[in-house]
Amino acid sequence: MEFLLYLTPIGNQIINSLSLAKYSIRENTEVCRSEKDVFGYLERSKNEFVICTSNIKKGGWSLKHYVNETVYHEAVHVAQDCKNRGIRSIFGNSTLGISKKSMPLSSDKLNEVNQSATIFSFGSRDREHEAYFLEDKPKKVLHYVQKYCF
Repeated sequence: MEFLLYLTPIGNQIINSLSLAKYSIRENTEVCRSEKDVFGYLERSKNEFVICTSNIKKGGWSLKHYVNETVYHEAVHVAQDCKNRGIRSIFGNSTLGISKKSMPLSSDKLNEVNQSATIFSFGSRDREHEAYFLEDKPKKVLHYVQKYCF
């Protein structure tokens, strides 16, 4: 998998933790080909964690930056699922429980929250808000994955 070449050491730790938590790590699946703006996603029903390296490349984006940011973002969704395993809301609104007041986002990030919540209907805006807030905080992401998935 090409995306592994671009991971930071903590990104590697996160991917290893996801594998140990029984998530299948995949790259450039069909959704990546059909949704050109998607850099990654979590297929909850199959426990599949997907990175769309090809979409990052096609957009001319920095691979090192966006591969890692995407890993961190999608790993938040894994932590959310692990925390709520067995008690998932039918609407998928389960979050890590971080106060929204303590998660300020720029207007650009808020637009991304809305776009993501629209593309993937299973994701609530609250779940996406947490993921966008934490996607530049890899140590916290690793903490949440380890706390809720093990």
